[in-house]
Amino acid sequence: MINENSRQPILAGLRVLDLGLQYAAANCCAILADLGADVLQVEHPDGGPIRHMLPKKGAHSLWWKVVERGKKHITLNLSTPRGRAMLLEIAKDFDVLVENFRPGTLEKWGLGPTDLEKAGLNLTMVRISGFGQTGPYSPQPGYGSAAEAMSGLAHLNGFPDGPPTFPSTSLADGVTSLWAVIGALASLYGNRRTTQGVEVVDVALFESLFRIIPTQIIAYQQTGVAPMRPGNYLGGRGTLRNTYHTRDGHWYIVAGTGDTIRKILVGAGATELVEILDTGVLKGEDMGPISAFIARCDQHMTTWSASLDYDQVAAALKAADAVFAPVYSAAEIVDDPHFKARDQLVTLPDADLGEVMMQGIVPKFPGRDHKISHPGRAKGWDNESFYASQGISADELAALKKDGIV
Repeated sequence: MINENSRQPILAGLRVLDLGLQYAAANCCAILADLGADVLQVEHPDGGPIRHMLPKKGAHSLWWKVVERGKKHITLNLSTPRGRAMLLEIAKDFDVLVENFRPGTLEKWGLGPTDLEKAGLNLTMVRISGFGQTGPYSPQPGYGSAAEAMSGLAHLNGFPDGPPTFPSTSLADGVTSLWAVIGALASLYGNRRTTQGVEVVDVALFESLFRIIPTQIIAYQQTGVAPMRPGNYLGGRGTLRNTYHTRDGHWYIVAGTGDTIRKILVGAGATELVEILDTGVLKGEDMGPISAFIARCDQHMTTWSASLDYDQVAAALKAADAVFAPVYSAAEIVDDPHFKARDQLVTLPDADLGEVMMQGIVPKFPGRDHKISHPGRAKGWDNESFYASQGISADELAALKKDGIV
């Protein structure tokens, strides 16, 4: 909650030029806007692909409402000589430019880093692409699913006897948007204080996911065995983690490693297994006894869970201070008091849909006045006010629109 003595947003005064066509770049800029940056989103006069992404309500993409929130919206055709010249002039007032065109596209239009420097720009240029700006695959088109395949994530995700499994949401793009934010802020904090010109931050979708999978490479290098997908059960890694089904039809998950497994077993009334754990079975170097012990724990949890209703299971595990959580759908999320207490269910007025609910701001800065000003707006919503601030008259703007420039 915002208190009466709150200060201005953490990124107040930062100006970001958003040229993003896809989720990763758009969400990077939405995060910066959440934290107080002044973000100007530049869209082709014909509209961008996010506007057509499902699900929709009527003609309005619900993706757009979330990932374009808090931004100003203008239209500009960057592939035209006049559009290029206008962007170079606009960009002089910005600290960060974020783009996700296929590598080489902006260079073809005369808007690459060298072109920006020649035009006298001094900013951070965050470049998001499937495979990065260099390397043999850099010219290839790359969406999040390709990154999820190449990073090793899909190979590790799913059940042992099933095919590689891809996430049901745009995980690669979402993770990449966070690395892009980190790159932008690192540039601003570091070299941007002492250097002039354009500093490029090169963010690849496949690398973004690859970086957060901690042990697949070191495990392969050290053992010669490529890790396989384990499903929800991690007994082969010495971890008690799985999903369990209760008598009244609820799913939940527990997670424990080392001595924290004791809390789960205590909550589940597994006295004999607690005694075995206390002998130090998990501290040996031989994985055989460890895997066998975790398998016994898993079987106990399966039987115990099936004999009780979820409320009984939750009460027992909570009393033991074990790590567990129910498996939520959106329906449970919107009714959950913790999501509400953390301001993670934000309802905003919207010109198209009346009222929309979406997730709140992450991370929290207690004492800072952070808020989402509005959902994503109509194409060119801010054209008149923004271009007027650039000295372009209403008649000039009408002519630019007629020529397909804005």
